[in-house]
Amino acid sequence: MLLDLYGTNRDSRSWHEPQRFAPERFAHWNGSAFNFITQGGGDSASGHRCPGERLAIELLKASLCMLTRHMEYAVPAQDLRIDPSRMPAQPESQLVISDVRRVAQ
Repeated sequence: MLLDLYGTNRDSRSWHEPQRFAPERFAHWNGSAFNFITQGGGDSASGHRCPGERLAIELLKASLCMLTRHMEYAVPAQDLRIDPSRMPAQPESQLVISDVRRVAQ
């Protein structure tokens, strides 16, 4: 069995304009553990949660901070179409970045 994260995250019944990158749509998120497919739903003390959830969250936070605050790079033109019949679904050219440089602190 495969979970279709690509399709679920682009379901127009759940998201207005699901193909558009719109981080502001989460500005008023109610904090419910059941809004996203992540590490399981429910209370971590009494429900099903992934034992590595805290580590995964901290790694994501550190990675996003590095990518958005501590380095600069260019994303050249490339084929970012995704074939939904392929697992794992990924852009045709994967994701190519160039001119990677550290941002002075």
